[in-house]
Parts: sequence; structure tokens; C-alpha cells
Amino acid sequence: MILIHGAGGRAEVWRDLFPILSPHFSFYALDLPGHGSSSHRGCERIEDYSDVVLEFIEASGLQGVALVGHSMGGAIAIKAVPRSARVKALVLVGTGPVLEVNPKLLKALEEDFQEGVKMIVRWAFAREAPTELRQEAEEMFYQAGQRVVLQDMRACHLYNGWEELPRISVPTLVVCGGQDVMTPPGLSQQLKEGIAGARLVLIEGAGHVLQREKGRELAETIKAFLQEALSRG
Repeated sequence: MILIHGAGGRAEVWRDLFPILSPHFSFYALDLPGHGSSSHRGCERIEDYSDVVLEFIEASGLQGVALVGHSMGGAIAIKAVPRSARVKALVLVGTGPVLEVNPKLLKALEEDFQEGVKMIVRWAFAREAPTELRQEAEEMFYQAGQRVVLQDMRACHLYNGWEELPRISVPTLVVCGGQDVMTPPGLSQQLKEGIAGARLVLIEGAGHVLQREKGRELAETIKAFLQEALSRG
């Protein structure tokens, strides 16, 4: 299993899933270029990030891979799956066939990074999300820095995955938070309808950052799906 974080993120956003997944799967949580512990520059296009993930799979000699992508990470996975026979399952969390970014957010990130980060965090979580999750997210974006976060958001804004959807033939799970305003459930419904045989799960009481807000429930959902899907394959 390869876990791919979203815009301005880093591998550790998945940490709540590790205790539940680790007894059943081997997995890699990636720091994309320019993020977390990666010393490389970020990419300007979703396709370029997708190339990085595919290069990692090839270089590692991995077979029977399940790609799990959140938000921008989901877009990266969508672009990657039709290009690799090594990918056998797909999980898309809080993402869509397009990821248009509010122009006000793009402007804020460019002109007043601190205000832009506050906008992201304000929209990213469900109303009931703890304050510490919001503070943690702010710190993560500040660590990534203005150039990387703005670059990621621009890449999301330009992304279009519609062409890839009918070319995805692996078992696919689509998961979305019921209170997600950044990638609303309607986008997940479009993924379900666009990918043959895809399954959609809506997790109530969660916003966009499912892996931090409802990590255990998300992990159990992914585990059950992959165990069933891979046993058939």
C-alpha cells in the first residue's frame, strides 16, 4: 500500500491509520517532493507528481500495489493507475475528477500566506473538529512554505482527471467526509459514476481531512475494502 498525502501535506498525516493497517499490509507513506522530509522541490503539475510515484513503484520493485490518495494525492493516484500494471487497487479519499480551487484562496496564498493558510484550515475541517487538529494543520502548511503550498494549489486547480476515469479497471473505493466543503461529496459521487464498479463510502461528522478527523473509521473502511478486493484478485 502506498499512501499519498494532499496539497501542502506530509506523510505523517496518515499516522492514525498505521496501527490498524500495519498488522495486515506492508505500506509506504510518502513525502512528496518539496514536502515533509523530502529535500527536492515540489512539482508544478499533478502529472509530474504522478511520475514520481510511478518511479518509486518501479525502483522499489513493488508488485500488487494499492494506491491510497487524499485530495491532491487522489488526483496523483488517478493519473498513475492507468499507466502501471503493478497497481491492483485504488482508494480515493476526499478528492474528485477535478479539484478547482477558490480564486480567493489562490489570491490569499499569493498575497498574504498566513491568511491563506487560515482559509484552508477554516474550510478543511468539520465543525466539531478539535482545535489542536486545526493548529497542527496550520503548522504543517507553514512548514511546507508558501511556494510549495501555492504551487500545489495551482496544480490542483489545473488538474483534470476525467479522461483517466474510464481507463481505471482496478477495484476502487471512494471515501468522503459528510461535511467536506473543499471536495464536497458530489465530487466523490462523480468518481463513483466515472469508475466502473467503484464503491462510495460517506463518513459522517468528518470534513476534508478524514485521516485526522476519523482516522480509525477510515482505516477500518480501507482495510475491509482491500482485504475483500485483493482476495478476489
